[in-house]
Amino acid sequence: MKYKYRFLFFFILFILLFVLFVSFLQRKVILFEIDKFPENENIIQEIVQQEEVIKTSYRHSIATTTVWEVYEVTEEASLIQRETHFYDTVAGMPYAAFGDEIFVMENGKYKIKNMNRPISLPLRYNIGAIRENYLYIKDKKINLSKITGDQLVTINLRKVSLWERFLDDIM
Repeated sequence: MKYKYRFLFFFILFILLFVLFVSFLQRKVILFEIDKFPENENIIQEIVQQEEVIKTSYRHSIATTTVWEVYEVTEEASLIQRETHFYDTVAGMPYAAFGDEIFVMENGKYKIKNMNRPISLPLRYNIGAIRENYLYIKDKKINLSKITGDQLVTINLRKVSLWERFLDDIM
């Protein structure tokens, strides 16, 4: 009789742990991905949070100075451009703010702030081997130019379950 209750206890405990584990694996996360285009070869995957800031920078081909773009992740797994920073206002560079945006100069840089520009995803992004393209995500600075050279990439966000993420990793 004593063993029967012990077995029942462990059986119920196992079922509860299994249900909790399956529930955890069904939890949705936002996955930030960069893939080579058109090869569709994944080069970067990071789980990101709603309202997380992602930045890119590159050397502008005409001004030959660095431009930074600041994005925010939304709950719907999309990107909103919030700011852009640059050193020069020569041809091909931003020159004005629109709507509620603010054009300022801070610390020797021009900045357009208070932007609320939705980015259509997937975003095709051209990386140049000599353009010093960087991605700033999760306190990491990733040199995309070094990783890919001259390459068109696709930037995308998608909601996936932890189970889907696990299956992507093993396949």
